[in-house]
Amino acid sequence: MKLHFPHGEHPDVMLESGQYTIGGDNAADITIEDKGLADIHVTLTVKGSDYSVSVPNEASLVSINGKLVKDDKEVRAGDLLIASQVHMKLLDPTAKEKSEDDGKTRIRMALPQFILRGVSGAYFGKTYPLRGTTTIGRHSDCHICVNADGVSRRHMQIDADATGLVIKDLDSSNGTFVNGKKVKTQELQVGDEIRIDNIRFLVQTPGMSDPTLDQTDKKPKQRTEPPASSGGGAAKWIVTLVILGGAVAAAWYFGYLDGLLG
Repeated sequence: MKLHFPHGEHPDVMLESGQYTIGGDNAADITIEDKGLADIHVTLTVKGSDYSVSVPNEASLVSINGKLVKDDKEVRAGDLLIASQVHMKLLDPTAKEKSEDDGKTRIRMALPQFILRGVSGAYFGKTYPLRGTTTIGRHSDCHICVNADGVSRRHMQIDADATGLVIKDLDSSNGTFVNGKKVKTQELQVGDEIRIDNIRFLVQTPGMSDPTLDQTDKKPKQRTEPPASSGGGAAKWIVTLVILGGAVAAAWYFGYLDGLLG
């Protein structure tokens, strides 16, 4: 990896394991004067394949990809680091730069067969295509970076091929769960729920709707009850007819109707 200065403030620096201080003082490993840098403005640390920056003084203006940094932050190839007015970029010298137009016809990438849909926390509603191997964890190199304290740097991975999906836990500290069951490796099916720490994802196919949004359409319809008076009214008429019939029979029996009928 090398540290590139696109505006030419300093020659490119090939990075090896160790620490590199950047600032306006001659004591800094990378000295850049007259650009508003503090004596030691930022420190870049290289440990094997891991890269990180730290800001000794919170008052120093440092950003990575447009986001302010006040303490420690992991970086990787392609990240843009701005310290005061100085722009720096981490580049992988072995990566081939893409030309603007090489004359080749571009083949449109097919839609993925499966996707992950976030259904909790900051990942709610976000979708991620599953192609080949997808790693998930706290490290910025993961395909899906989940910034949660209970998530390991490389927590788990999902392998997708023509036969389906397989999930593998990468020796995480807190485990990987599928449908509430802790797993080491397991085949996945559409509809399965994956949980790491308190973050949950659903396995879906492109075009499937969000089940959490469908609930509003699945409320049971209220039953329309017939008016209470309809059934009650019929019963009242029956009772009335029975009483009248009884009264007529009693009148006839005691002879009260003889005068009328005679």
